[in-house]
Amino acid sequence: MKIKNLLLIIIVLLPMGLMAQPEIILGATYLPYENTILIHVVNSTDKSIRIRNSYGASSGSLIQFSLMDKAGKRISLYDAVFYEGIDYQRFVSINPRSTKTFRFPLKYMCPSSHSLADVYSVDASCFINYSIPEEERFEFIHKVLPIKTKQDLMIHSMYDSHNQDMMIVLYNTSDYEIAVRNSGTAIKFGFLDQQGTRLATRNYPFRLQESGSVLNIIKVAPRSEVRLTYLFSYISNGLAEQSRVTTIEASCSALYDIPSQNITNKSSSRIVTFKIK
Repeated sequence: MKIKNLLLIIIVLLPMGLMAQPEIILGATYLPYENTILIHVVNSTDKSIRIRNSYGASSGSLIQFSLMDKAGKRISLYDAVFYEGIDYQRFVSINPRSTKTFRFPLKYMCPSSHSLADVYSVDASCFINYSIPEEERFEFIHKVLPIKTKQDLMIHSMYDSHNQDMMIVLYNTSDYEIAVRNSGTAIKFGFLDQQGTRLATRNYPFRLQESGSVLNIIKVAPRSEVRLTYLFSYISNGLAEQSRVTTIEASCSALYDIPSQNITNKSSSRIVTFKIK
């Protein structure tokens, strides 16, 4: 009976240990329009954590970025440490229940023998030596963060100041046809005055430049673009304070599929700004 009770206690407590939240949580984000990798380090504890960076041959924390090409072959290996500015820091502190984000521009990692267009993904292998000074305790964690650097659908903008014609460009960077799902809120136009005050907001679907038509599905061929056009006079028609508008802020959101690859429900978004006056 005692053995059965002991086993029962172990079974009950085991999931609790497995479910314990780690002291440091790591994550990564890629900014396609800045070609920059963000590494997020979360301190989930109630105490300050201090990361000790590597220095030369000494042990410490570092990130090894493995740059991969389209076939998954390594292009190069780049080592970096956790730093908040442009200067090396031996120690980086993270406050309790807070996050620090570290920026790593891809252009500094890419060797001269390759261009950024050759990089399709990056594996960020994070080695972190850290301490919790309040407890006089030292720990180590290692985690590999896979990062996709090739955005299938990019959103760009152009502006014809003479005609006050705003153009949104959907560019397919992939080798497969992309099907963009249209909606009435695909673009949210914010009308701002000289002080940056938002005067109004209006929603519009994607409108093709050539015909001005609105399609439920917009197909973008591989390595090509589709242009969407919006005249200022059209989107601001009936606006009470039209003369005060100096800037248009367009928040674009595209939900798309890649049918030939059975890829669905992907998204691409970007906020672009047009100076009207």
